[in-house]
Amino acid sequence: MSAIQSSQAPSSRDTHAEATTAPAQPAGRRNRFRPGRLLALALGVGLVAVGLVPVMSWIEYRRDHSITDDAFVEAHIVNVAPQLVSGRIIRFLADENDRVVQGQVVAEVDPMPYRDKVNISRAQLESAQAELARQRADLERVRKEVPIQIEIARRTFAAAAADRARAEESLKYTIDDVEKGIDEARAGVKAAKASLTLAELEYTRFTNLEQTGASTLQRKQQVTQSRDSARAQLDVAEAKLAKAIASRTQIDVARRALEAAQKSEQKAAKGIDLAETGYDQIREIELLVKVKERSVEQARRALEAAENDLAYTQVRAPFPAIVVKRYRHLGDFIAAGSPLLSLYNPDLLYVEANLEEDRLPGVEPGNPVRIDLYAFAEPFRGRVVWVNKSTGAQFALMPRNVVSGEFTRVVQRVPVRIQIERDDRWPRLRAGLMARVAIAHGPGDPAWAAEAAQAMEELETRYNAPATPEERTRDSGAAETAGTPTP
Repeated sequence: MSAIQSSQAPSSRDTHAEATTAPAQPAGRRNRFRPGRLLALALGVGLVAVGLVPVMSWIEYRRDHSITDDAFVEAHIVNVAPQLVSGRIIRFLADENDRVVQGQVVAEVDPMPYRDKVNISRAQLESAQAELARQRADLERVRKEVPIQIEIARRTFAAAAADRARAEESLKYTIDDVEKGIDEARAGVKAAKASLTLAELEYTRFTNLEQTGASTLQRKQQVTQSRDSARAQLDVAEAKLAKAIASRTQIDVARRALEAAQKSEQKAAKGIDLAETGYDQIREIELLVKVKERSVEQARRALEAAENDLAYTQVRAPFPAIVVKRYRHLGDFIAAGSPLLSLYNPDLLYVEANLEEDRLPGVEPGNPVRIDLYAFAEPFRGRVVWVNKSTGAQFALMPRNVVSGEFTRVVQRVPVRIQIERDDRWPRLRAGLMARVAIAHGPGDPAWAAEAAQAMEELETRYNAPATPEERTRDSGAAETAGTPTP
């Protein structure tokens, strides 16, 4: 080790000697003026001074703006599918990159089975309507007949009551007449018997007197005639009595007539009750009419449902849109709800920027935004509509789970919706274009942001709200005139 040091020592001393002797130069060369260095120094200072302004401006711009490249042009892409129907696709009336209007037919599913259902439902409706018309005719007929039948029954009852009253009066008169005739006949018999007794006494007395010669034969003949006449009068009186007694059968006849009149009256009263049951028949038929009306309404709704299913075989655009994707081809079988086309409303385009959480301070709704799209040379202008209340990680397919204790801090991103100001380049905007946005910091304009958000919502709901029948008819007509089949 000492040998090595001894061998290296001379070389170090020589080096030191050279170092000490090297600066030993002439004094005039050491103090010579060098203008090149001064110029270079001045140029460097000037460049620094010139570059300091844009650098400070850039620093100020970065401090007053939140900038991100994680931004894209977004649109509400809607998948159009057959509603409630399935079948083979027989026509496409719109293809990718085509513009369609609201209600325009973009595709058609084979309508044959659904048209058959419409025809069956229409026949059922016509049958139900015919049955309803028959029931209504029966109701009208019964409504006319029942009052007439009741009036006839009441008149029949009144006539029967009058006949019964006449029969009662006739019976009373017959009984009085017959009894009076019998009494008169009995009185006549008694008178005839008294006359006969007197005539027989006279006959006996004058016969005896004639035999004794106290009376004449003529007188005897007179009393004999009187006796025979009295006997004949008695026979006549007895015959009248027998006839008067025999006339009691008239009382039985009158009584039977009264009983018949009473039965007729009772029958007429029951006829009124029976006729009045026609009102129950009317109510029953009215209930049947209501049942038939409900059957007609049910058949009408079934027909409407079948017609709706038939209409659903024509897949229509829900709003003015651009077709961006077609998933099926002619002849494919498609089930209800399966996507057929994808489209979006070109008026509902906006930029969604996913801003880091540490760049959120100063970003408020209403702040102006510079939007640089890589597909355009000049930037667009816009304004912040709203800042989402949740980060995008909340809706990730694999959400974070830090309960195990293994944690790595990752800056989260918050979606920010930005409205794009329209200019003549608006028709060339496309959904999905990548953008770089610079959001200016400031207090914002909440009133403008609320109006802009509401305008976007109204634009989306304007076409998705249920349409009235008049609007549906108008849109259908407009769509048929605007739609052209694709080869």
